[in-house]
Amino acid sequence: METQDKTSFFRYESIEYGTTDQDGDYITPRIPNPQVILRRYISYKETPKGHWIRYGAPTSINDKGKWVSKTTRKRFAHLTKEQALDAFIIRNQKRVQILSRQLASCKISIEIAISMKSYQNKP
Repeated sequence: METQDKTSFFRYESIEYGTTDQDGDYITPRIPNPQVILRRYISYKETPKGHWIRYGAPTSINDKGKWVSKTTRKRFAHLTKEQALDAFIIRNQKRVQILSRQLASCKISIEIAISMKSYQNKP
């Protein structure tokens, strides 16, 4: 069944715009400059279990949008801005945990490789 009221869903996302140098080449900024933005999605179809949502107009015939459950705790987008902001915070806290562990693993791997290299160079 198609929805008549076009229910809105919200999702906060962090984006970072690139910068260019005087020659027009892309450069990575020395200082991160993320911006937190709010995206509004529109429900274009409601099912008994959830909603099909879309950001903007469909881009192709095969654009099915994104399905959001009515019952799960973890969702792609939320009915309120407050829920969306809470989910954004939790999502990024988890991301920091994952990336911190990966960074620690990389540092340990480098140390192991350096010690292997110095061991192999001994006569």
